[in-house]
Amino acid sequence: MANTDPLAQLKDIHLPTPVGWWPLAPGWYIVIALIVLIFIFILYCIYKNHRHAKAKNYALILLMNYQKEFENERNAALTSARISELLRRVALAYYPRKEVASLHGEDWLRFLNETGKGIDFNLVKEMLLDAPFKTAQTMDLTPLFNTARLWIKQRRVPCSN
Repeated sequence: MANTDPLAQLKDIHLPTPVGWWPLAPGWYIVIALIVLIFIFILYCIYKNHRHAKAKNYALILLMNYQKEFENERNAALTSARISELLRRVALAYYPRKEVASLHGEDWLRFLNETGKGIDFNLVKEMLLDAPFKTAQTMDLTPLFNTARLWIKQRRVPCSN
């Protein structure tokens, strides 16, 4: 009797060669391009934020130096004039020159109040407007330092006058 089992006559299945990972499918090129674009965008945002914060950080360092000098010298007139000048320099960096350059006295104070969120420069009006023109006297300028620091920290994007 001949081998009548049909299963015994079957041969093994030949598997195809495995698919390589290269070249990538077109979808992967799109994913890689998106990842690269997102990475470039994040780097650009970090660079832009750093560049915009440069003027603010420099102003805060100057204000801190003025405070240290005031603690050593106690010259309220000179320190008050320096703070006023610093605020004006920061305002010129962050707002159009036409808006800021001609302001003085009450108009300058009004501008500072309008541009500062939750900051009232009227509380330090005498220290900011009058103290620079008085003879050297002992005055506590801590409120002026704090108000100026808060106002400077609130600045966001510099103006390109």
